[in-house]
Formats: sequence, structure tokens, C-alpha cells
Amino acid sequence: MISLLLVFLSQISLILGAPQTILCLIHTATPSHETRAKTILETWVQHCDDFLFFTDSKMNDSIPHIYYPLLNSRDHSWEKIRRVFKYVRDKITKKYDWYYRADDDTYALMHNMRTLLDNYSPTKHHYLGLQWNFFTPRGFNDGSSYILSRPTMEAFNEVMLDPDRCPDHHRAEEDQELAKCLAHMEIYPEDIRDEMGSERIQHFHPLEQLTIYKDTFNRRLAYYPAMKEDENFSDKMISFHHVSPYEMRLMDYIFYRLDKP
Repeated sequence: MISLLLVFLSQISLILGAPQTILCLIHTATPSHETRAKTILETWVQHCDDFLFFTDSKMNDSIPHIYYPLLNSRDHSWEKIRRVFKYVRDKITKKYDWYYRADDDTYALMHNMRTLLDNYSPTKHHYLGLQWNFFTPRGFNDGSSYILSRPTMEAFNEVMLDPDRCPDHHRAEEDQELAKCLAHMEIYPEDIRDEMGSERIQHFHPLEQLTIYKDTFNRRLAYYPAMKEDENFSDKMISFHHVSPYEMRLMDYIFYRLDKP
């Protein structure tokens, strides 16, 4: 009865236009604490409702974070992300509508993300990101930046309890493993391209994205064909990847501080 009431109240809040809440989860590591993580802390993560860094060593006490000293390389990413989402469900009392996972070389435009998410119900299963066309029959969302609705986060925690469908093992490609586990729950990536067919989330550096339509790997394995040159950049972009701290700060200045004509 209580769960039905909570769903009802959630639906009412959507009708009334209540803002959807987003918890940002940023994957970092010790060498990047004072560079990439520091830059993210001072730029785009301020536009999340709340945030949590996950890493391999202790950060400053003022920074919300969890750390796993024994999982101290990229090769442990699958083991780490399982523990992160379990921590989110079991230890964080506040319940968010959406959970956004990003690398520490990602710059996210949270206002564009919120605009996109207004088209989706946070009470239903959604798994949103940049879709690749391999590893599972319906592909997977790139690990640089993806979004789970709360029911999807709960479903992931549920399927993790089944070692046959979602085994806990040593692997770097957590994004692929996540997609395989969610597929067992009949949750699949969705098309979030804009109306022009441009991706809102990018995997490669912006300069590489200009010519990515020529790239053999991308042409063979991307779920949707890349647009040419600047057409590949949606005017509703959600995130850029492989950007340096300097580039993050420049983007932040352009997007949020520069006076527009």
C-alpha cells in the first residue's frame, strides 16, 4: 500500500512540474584527485542535485566520496560499479529520480540532461546513453556517461544477486557487463539522439568527433551511423568525453559565464 502511494505521489509531482532529481556518480582515481576531480568539483557537478565520487583512495572529507583501495585499476571497473550502485541503494537515504554515472574526463551539461529527462518517467525503467552495437544483441551504453532511472538502478541491484545472470568477476568493461545484466531484466538501451539524428553523448574527444564518421571502428560498431563533421554535435548535447581539466574550465566559462548576444 505504501509503495503504491509513493508511486501515485511521484506521478502527481510530474504532472505539477516538480523538478526531477539527479545523483551524479563520478569515477576517478588517486592521480586525478587534484586535477580532473578537482575541476569537475568546481564546474559541472555543481548543477547536479547531489554527487558522489568513487575512487581508490581517500579524498578530502568535505567531498562526498567512497573508495575501494583494493580496486585500484581500470581492470576492476566492473567490480567497482557493482559496489557503487549497491552503496547508493543501501547507504544513501535520499531517493533520486535519476542516477548519472560519468568518467572524470567528462564534461556534462546538466541543463540539457534535465530537458531530455523531462520526456521520460523516472518511475519506469530507463537506461540512457551512447549506444554501441556489440556484446549484447541490443548493444550497450558507453561507460563514459550513462543514466539510469531509479527503477533501473533497483533492477540492477536485484539481478546482481543472481550469479548466473549477473556474475561478479574481474573485468574493465563495466558498461558492457551492466548492459548484459539489465538485459536479463528486459531493460535495454534507448535511442536518445536529437531530432536531427545527432548523438547527445559522445565517446571521443570533440576534435575526433568531427571525423568520427570516417573511423572504421565507429562505422562497424556504432549502433547508429555518425553524422558528418559539425552535424555530429547536437545543439542539445549532454556530455563531452576525453576532455582535459583546462578544456572543462573553458567549456564551463563558455556555457555558463560568457555573456551571450
